[in-house]
Amino acid sequence: TPAPSAEVAVSAPLPERVGDLGDANIAAMLLAQNNTDISYARLVPSRAQRDDVRQFAQRMLTDHLGVNALLTETLAKIEMAPQDNLASLDLRDESATRRDAMRNLTGFAFDSAYITNEVSFHQRFLASLDKLMLPRVRNDELESVLNSVRPAVAAHLAHAEQVWANVMARR
Repeated sequence: TPAPSAEVAVSAPLPERVGDLGDANIAAMLLAQNNTDISYARLVPSRAQRDDVRQFAQRMLTDHLGVNALLTETLAKIEMAPQDNLASLDLRDESATRRDAMRNLTGFAFDSAYITNEVSFHQRFLASLDKLMLPRVRNDELESVLNSVRPAVAAHLAHAEQVWANVMARR
């Protein structure tokens, strides 16, 4: 696998295809984002060699499972079912491809691939919150969930960048 470059921390592209973007689609996108990162974190225990990578993954599991619980509770309260759109479906396909690529790695190769992926994943998650989901959400309670998630996603990105720097410096 090629070594990740420092360019990982530049800009985050938005999904190429979005499709419908009503509240039910935004809920599906948020679920897809959370489930994607949960699936990445579940690869870590048997493959990572570094404690900081393991600790980061555990935080991702805890936080993203918590968001899913909050979102599920909110959706039940407002009687809304998530509805997939092109962005949520594409994210699922992309995450399966990335998981498959990481599944065969261990040690430094896994640690560097996983944490590089986490940086770009959280960049894109933050961009989709800021540029797609938050500007278009209409339901106040769903908007409240998105607003409560945003600082955590930003913190995850900062944490991922810190771990990435340590992994790449082999510190």
